[in-house]
Parts: sequence; C-alpha cells; structure tokens
Amino acid sequence: MSGNRHAVHSTDSALLKEYLDFLRNHRGLAKATIGIRAGFVAPFLEALNLRKTQEGVGGIVACHVHDYVIKTAKPMARPSRKHLVSSLRSFLRFCHVRGYTDRNLVDAVPVIRTHKLDRVPRAISWESVQKLLATPDRTTHEGRREYAILRLLATYGVRIGQVTTLKLQDIDWHERLIRFSASKKGQDLCLPLTHDVAEALLAYIGETRGKAPFPEVFLTVRGTPRPLGENNHLHGPIARYYRQAGIDSATKGSHAIRHAFATRLMEQEVPLKTIADLLGHKSITSTAIYTKVDLE
Repeated sequence: MSGNRHAVHSTDSALLKEYLDFLRNHRGLAKATIGIRAGFVAPFLEALNLRKTQEGVGGIVACHVHDYVIKTAKPMARPSRKHLVSSLRSFLRFCHVRGYTDRNLVDAVPVIRTHKLDRVPRAISWESVQKLLATPDRTTHEGRREYAILRLLATYGVRIGQVTTLKLQDIDWHERLIRFSASKKGQDLCLPLTHDVAEALLAYIGETRGKAPFPEVFLTVRGTPRPLGENNHLHGPIARYYRQAGIDSATKGSHAIRHAFATRLMEQEVPLKTIADLLGHKSITSTAIYTKVDLE
C-alpha cells in the first residue's frame, strides 16, 4: 500500500480488537482489507493519546478528527489518503453504532480531494522490462520461479496478486489458454498462452515446483514448499532485480511493469477499450490515465 507508514500496528487495544472482529464477523471483509483498516485506525488512537477502550474513545471530538486527518494526509500518496479517510469513517461509524460516542463523528472526517488523472503512471521503459526479464538466474529454483512470474507480468500486464494466486487449473495446456481471476472488482481474463510464457512455466513447474500437493502454481522455494502468503507480493526479490539490472526508477515493484505494458500498447495505438479489457478494468475511465503518456 503506497504511502502507508503505519503498516506495523498493535492490536493489543480491546477496542481495536473488537472493531476488527466486527469487520471480520459482521461485515465479512477480506483479511487484507481488515489489515488496512487496522493500519490506519491504530495510529489514530495512538495520536489522540486517549485510553484505547470503549470508555476512553468517548473523549473524541470533531476537531480532533479533522486536525488529525489534515495533518496525516498531507505527505501521503493518493491511495493512502483514500484508505485513511475510509478507515476512520468506518471506525467512527462503528463507535457510534455501539454507543461508545455520543455523536456520529463520521462527518468530522474531512473530504480529501484526490484527482485520478493528476499524475503520470509510474512506468519503466519497455527496454527496462526486457532487462528485468534477463536478470533472474534460471539455473536456480528461485530464479526459475521469479523469471516465470516476471514473464507473466510483462506478457499480460496483470497485477502481481493475480499471478501469485494463479492455480494449476487456470492453465489450459490443450487449448493454450491461461486464466487470471478478477482483481479490484474488475473482470476475469482468459488470454492466449504464449510460447515464452508456456516455456517459463514448464521450466519452473518441471524443475522446481514438482508435484507439490497444492492448487497454486507458485510456491515457496525454501524449506517445505507451500503457497505464497496472501500479502507476499515478492517486493524484495523484484526490487533486487531492478538494482541488478541497473534500472533507476522511483518505484521498484511489479506495478511499474503493468504500467509499462499499458504504455507500450498506447504507443502502438491500440484502442483504449482494448487496453481496458486487457488490464481487466471494469470501467474505461480507469484506463484513461495512460492517455497522458501519449505525447503525440
């Protein structure tokens, strides 16, 4: 999550634990979303220096909330600002419904204006993508796995979570198709299995993964093989390949590859609707940011 400086948080507060249990058991939110909520609510409670109990939270007043959001949001990136205000509104609504605050303080959370097209996509050049693909040592287990992952990212422009959760049943070798589950309420993708991707997957599966009894394609390579953790997006290994390839980029992650994929299609004059479909965007509005890289 870009810009969230509070990724590490404590849930030793009885109030915070009750809130997170509410999100899990009554709202049915995903584990990752609950983690995001906790990552923004915990520092909020710390900053107000209140007793983090059902009684103590009654001391929150509107100006506390407003001032905290204005100060905290200032250095944050757009996605983190959105998570900050939505998390605090969710928490304050919970406190009011449970009777821990006399007033509903949701409206005290100020609107932080964010503009979807206020920045240029953080892409790397297509030449840099090719350098990344050439970096993993494909004679090692780790290198074979990460080359296959990078090849999928570069070939299809999918998100890293769609790759790390890919299942063996999603690869149709006979029909030469590969399926990626929807991400961020987008659309499922069914795409041609290219020769380069098939070759990378076969090398990894045949020489590294083997017949481990899991549905996931990509597993850990150290110790007993097991599926990658839900939030394991391989930031460390991918950033290391950026450094080894000599790629000077403000962001050293998988999303820059996705942006490079979309930017390349834009430069090739592929219609915006086609790009939106390939990226799995539900709305073409989400794809419109790539028009900003078309200098012509």
